[in-house]
Amino acid sequence: MQDIICIIKEFEGIIGAILGSTITLIITDILKKKGKLKIYLNDFDGKYWYNSKDNHYGPTTSKKDGTNIESFRFEFDIDVYNSSELPKIMRDLKINIYKNKELLKEVDVNDEETRRVVSRCITVDKTTIYNIPAKESYNFKLSAEIPEDIAFMMKDGLIIKLKYKNEKNKNIYFKIFEDKVSEIEGK
Repeated sequence: MQDIICIIKEFEGIIGAILGSTITLIITDILKKKGKLKIYLNDFDGKYWYNSKDNHYGPTTSKKDGTNIESFRFEFDIDVYNSSELPKIMRDLKINIYKNKELLKEVDVNDEETRRVVSRCITVDKTTIYNIPAKESYNFKLSAEIPEDIAFMMKDGLIIKLKYKNEKNKNIYFKIFEDKVSEIEGK
């Protein structure tokens, strides 16, 4: 036992330096991983779309031209800030629609930055993966469409949440809208 104590005393400085370095590396790694994506809603704009009497031109925002609600389409603008020292991801973005805490439907999210118009045809790509570098903020213009079977319920009040998966494959939710939307006569 005496021999072990003598050996430890001889290498006391080296053992202390190794332990100090190891603890510093572990704490630095933990602090780098600390942080998350912070989302801020800047704008939300939604409109009812109605079935058009003239099917050649498709749906319209004017209630006078149509009789039935076709969908509720909305665009929203968010800022996403990564407070971590490491890059974070947002993937598999979806819109979840709730009524009294019950999930009614999940719809895809479109990236409005990819909007293209060609000869009365509008194309918008679905979102994919967003990589947010460390300590940086990005602005995203997104949109979605609530289909006919649920759109009429917007008059009664629904909750709309953005859902995405993080780098740990965990679902994260952010509330975008919680209110009632009344139908407004088109011009």
